[in-house]
Amino acid sequence: MRKIGAVAATFLLTASLTGCGALPVGRSAASPTPTAVAESQAAEAFAQESAYLSALRQQLRTTDFSAPQLWIDLGRAVCKGFDEAMTPKEMFDSLKDAGLSEPEASAVVVISGIHLCPEYAPAP
Repeated sequence: MRKIGAVAATFLLTASLTGCGALPVGRSAASPTPTAVAESQAAEAFAQESAYLSALRQQLRTTDFSAPQLWIDLGRAVCKGFDEAMTPKEMFDSLKDAGLSEPEASAVVVISGIHLCPEYAPAP
């Protein structure tokens, strides 16, 4: 029994000296939790999508936007196309081939670049 107590005491002493289980010292700031990061990204995506839909509604006053997720998906597909090095003309043609009118296809390409993937926004 004495041997087990001595081993346990040695283990605890070693653990405390090496910092095992100790609080970190010298950290300047707490890193954000994965939940906070995900919430921030979701809020940013929602703001982008809201601005995108608002701009589309303003540009295409007679178009039916009763299925907003469809329009968001089209805009995200444009961004993916840009990521894959497609040109705006290729994206425009692809959207027209999918059944959008010329004004709709043009608005989706341009407004997607402005609001959903601003790194591809047209130059002023």
